[in-house]
Amino acid sequence: MEKPLETSPLLESRHKPGQTRWIRYELYPILVLMFSISAWMIMITLVPFDETTVPDQSYILDAEEWNWEAIPPEVTLLWSTCYKVLECARLRVPMDWLEPSNDSSVVLAVIRKNATSQVDYIGPLFINPGGPGGSGVSLIKESWRTFHTAVGDNHDLISFDPRGIGATTPQMHCFSGPQSETIAKIQDIGLSDSHPGVLYDKFAHQVLASKTCTANLGDAARFMGTASVARDMLEINTQLGYEKIRYWGISYGTLLGGTFAALFPDSIERLLSDGNVDYSEWYNGTGIHFCEDTDKVLDVFFGLCSEAGPSTCDFWEPTPQAVQDRLEALFTRVRKYPVIVEANRTLADFQNAVISYSDVKKAVVMSTYQPILFFSQLATSLRELEAGNGLPFLEMEIARGHMQKTFTCCGSAGCGADSWPLDAVGNGDAARFVKCAENNFPEENIEIVERYLEDMQKTSPMSGVVMFDYMKMNCVGWTAKAKWKFHGPFEAKTSYPILYLANIYDNVTPLGSAVRNHKKMEGSVVLIQNSYGHGSISAPSKCTAQYRLAYFQNGTLPMNGTICEVDARPFGIPLKIQEIDAREAGESDEDMANAMQELMHLPVVRGVI
Repeated sequence: MEKPLETSPLLESRHKPGQTRWIRYELYPILVLMFSISAWMIMITLVPFDETTVPDQSYILDAEEWNWEAIPPEVTLLWSTCYKVLECARLRVPMDWLEPSNDSSVVLAVIRKNATSQVDYIGPLFINPGGPGGSGVSLIKESWRTFHTAVGDNHDLISFDPRGIGATTPQMHCFSGPQSETIAKIQDIGLSDSHPGVLYDKFAHQVLASKTCTANLGDAARFMGTASVARDMLEINTQLGYEKIRYWGISYGTLLGGTFAALFPDSIERLLSDGNVDYSEWYNGTGIHFCEDTDKVLDVFFGLCSEAGPSTCDFWEPTPQAVQDRLEALFTRVRKYPVIVEANRTLADFQNAVISYSDVKKAVVMSTYQPILFFSQLATSLRELEAGNGLPFLEMEIARGHMQKTFTCCGSAGCGADSWPLDAVGNGDAARFVKCAENNFPEENIEIVERYLEDMQKTSPMSGVVMFDYMKMNCVGWTAKAKWKFHGPFEAKTSYPILYLANIYDNVTPLGSAVRNHKKMEGSVVLIQNSYGHGSISAPSKCTAQYRLAYFQNGTLPMNGTICEVDARPFGIPLKIQEIDAREAGESDEDMANAMQELMHLPVVRGVI
């Protein structure tokens, strides 16, 4: 029977450590390990597991029968086997942490992969993939082996779908289903600089979209903010039997981690912040620093393409400036003469398409998230567009998930009832109901919006308009502000120092953001990776991997400002540093190298970051 929510002070857990109960959906014929938590000790004791140790078998199902709806939501964590080798639970928490009520709640979808090694067992480590809108459930389900290698398999890996996302309920979507969303996307009129006057049309469209979205979301939209999610995370950690948290946040996940640290500075055991959102800039909604390095990553494309030579970079010119000039000439051409692609059997079921200036410019800027993966493919696509062949461009964009192979009003879920699946990989609408709900971007003032665009184009002339449309424009007309919006202070002395990771050039979370955050958190350090792209995982670096592992395993911190070199560059250009002799690399080195490659290939969770 579902237990009622209890009212308690904001910063206290509603349950004492030790109340976690275990439910397994399938019993193993051999001994495995379970964790029992003593009510008077914040520690984990290992005990043998067999059929007699299961405290309650009322929810045990065959693995084939498992689904999220089958798990009863509870105010304590009840784990069940899910996805064959993982464990899942649904935890009820107050919708409104400031004024908890039994009448209104959120049910969090929580996932865990237990440590696969009990040698020097450490405990749980939370991982957030970013967004906002990224699914923690999907991250662990798809990549737990990679993260175990990266942080040590003596951790339990924990994540959850934040409010409004994935399997957490209530689901929050601006549209009733994939069909409605696809139809709305048809009305997209391109980038704000694509044609004279389009900014004003786009502004009106966005105001209407915001009003429609807030009406569909209802009052729950006021309770999806980062502070509430941070409090949810504290509750999960307490339910696990721990007073302090271990956490790795990527992209928007760094804002969640920083908010948690500012709210609960005495609850930090480890906090790794990778690809850093500027705390103050996010919440005050007035900053443009997030795009200060975007054009610098594009400069890297120009420079490396020229360095690589014509046999390696298909968009080659003898100087970086010549590569840039060639790209700007292509922008000018496709603005006036979009590339037409007729149905082609090379792409099964592919229909006709028109590749516009907006399509090309967005693709160029989006490639800066993962340069090693996409710069070479981008160069080929640009060369083919010059020749009027848009097929390679379409293949690239379809592979990256930016375009549908076949247009259909059914969306990716297929035809049928226009509803959202519960077990989804994320939610792009979180860009609105999280970001827009907790910043101060003007609701309906076109003059202020024009000035924002001008400032961002001055900061990053080539990419500023794309970043503006993705990061700012979708908040015009948004009126459903978060009830619990954290205003700071962000200055804190955490119970263990934060480790900030930052690339030399990051297209959306620049090094400057990490430095500004670091100055607010006493004792923290910044580790710099000599690479470009979004987050340290956009390029493999054994140096960074070793520091990251040491931090989580024994708390070792590098000297502030330490610079790590990388092990690969775009276009396959040889490194200028001494590479490791493969004969000297042991099995652990090979495992870590594989993990770095897998991290680099993780799908970019692009909500507003």
